[in-house]
Amino acid sequence: MKTLWVLVTASIFLWSAPVFAKYCMVKPEDKSTSCVFTTKRNPKDAQIVISYTRQGWSMMIAVFLKEFAMLDGDSKAKTKKGEMHELRFVNIRRDMTMNRRMMEAPVYLVDEALLHDMANAKGKVRFWLMAEKPKDEVEVEFSSGLFEELDEYIAETKMVLGDLFQDE
Repeated sequence: MKTLWVLVTASIFLWSAPVFAKYCMVKPEDKSTSCVFTTKRNPKDAQIVISYTRQGWSMMIAVFLKEFAMLDGDSKAKTKKGEMHELRFVNIRRDMTMNRRMMEAPVYLVDEALLHDMANAKGKVRFWLMAEKPKDEVEVEFSSGLFEELDEYIAETKMVLGDLFQDE
């Protein structure tokens, strides 16, 4: 009888985990699942979104500028005491906001080590995004406090999207 209760409790916990998920949304009717991390407070001129795809962890950094900088190509990221990380460029979206600012949102593939560094950083997380104009790089800085829950997001994503991680 004790074994039966353990199995019932375990199955309820495993089944309800996606229902009570904080970062992941499961839509059985569409057969889709998405896990997205966005920062709660954003710097004035940038936003960041982290998600998991079949290709790995992706990071979109939306930058709002007075004119297009033509962000394109691999970039770099560094935490205060961490090592330099490479961001592999995948794609970009460009648009104009309602207040006439230019939005450029490059998408990068990143490794999990960078995400853990960002979660445990003390101070600032800096990104150097490769640009054609007005200079070689656009620097974007985020407070490390914005990423305090990033380890929790990674753990939840791995739990909800477990099959994808087993394929790695």
